[in-house]
Amino acid sequence: SEWVTIVFAVVKNLMTMLAVNHLLACAWFAIGSAGRDGWVYAEGVVDKGVGFQYVVSLNWSLAQFTPGASPIRPRSLAERYFSVMVLALGLVMATCFMSSITSTMASVWTLNRYNCTQHVLLKKFMKQNKVSRALGSRINRYVDFMLSSRLQRVHATKVHFLALLSGPLHIELQTELFGPQLSNHPCFQQISVASKPVLREMCATAVETTNFAKNDMLFLGGKEAKLMWFLTLGSSVYRYRVNRHRPSVKVRLDTGSWFVEVALWMPWQHVGEMKALTEVDIVSVIVSKFREIVTNHRDIYLLVRTYAFKFRH
Repeated sequence: SEWVTIVFAVVKNLMTMLAVNHLLACAWFAIGSAGRDGWVYAEGVVDKGVGFQYVVSLNWSLAQFTPGASPIRPRSLAERYFSVMVLALGLVMATCFMSSITSTMASVWTLNRYNCTQHVLLKKFMKQNKVSRALGSRINRYVDFMLSSRLQRVHATKVHFLALLSGPLHIELQTELFGPQLSNHPCFQQISVASKPVLREMCATAVETTNFAKNDMLFLGGKEAKLMWFLTLGSSVYRYRVNRHRPSVKVRLDTGSWFVEVALWMPWQHVGEMKALTEVDIVSVIVSKFREIVTNHRDIYLLVRTYAFKFRH
């Protein structure tokens, strides 16, 4: 979350400051104990325990980074040179520390303010256009779900550096993202074993992702099926009628399921309707692209045709 980000930034900078001050404290004690004219002898610290000596040295080091003053004063010329150097270093590090924390908090506040503004505008829009309460509730719930999921998982559209990838790198990335999900299906598993390049081409050009809110209709009966669907998150229910005289049959599908496979092998119209029971994420294979890729590779075409015959019979 945003506050975890702030806490992490503060802790990281604080640990860096403590590590630097530990080294400076050790160096300060070494310089002070190098001669009789050093601060270790002048302050009567030479006969104290190691723990006391370390705490006094660390106290002096930390004081150089803050407005607070240390009772220890440099005595020798070497100590004065070292003190000036530490003061300059403390000025730079303290400035960087404060600017880092300020920048992190400002970015979090900006994001929160943007989200609050968008929520207000959304409610105002629905009120002005007389959107029903039921639909408005579904819209708000889905927006909240998408915002929370974007915080937990980074969406590819947010990573602008992905646009810099070369063609081969982009194809390999798409293959690692979608290949494991497609390979759960027996036919795509056979394609993966027979020809990795063909599977990579499918992942790069014939696959798309979609999100649906709870109670959304994924598809309706009578419509042409243009996609094969893989359910990667959430649950949905498929409802269809065997005939007019019997009640509709319901089939629940959960994460890891696939459906409308038949559209890959023949022209098909949806017989029933699919409805999201929860917010769902879908990876879908574009039927036209799949057929185009398969027909361009004879060995894969023969493999897929054999599978399709077995599927039909």
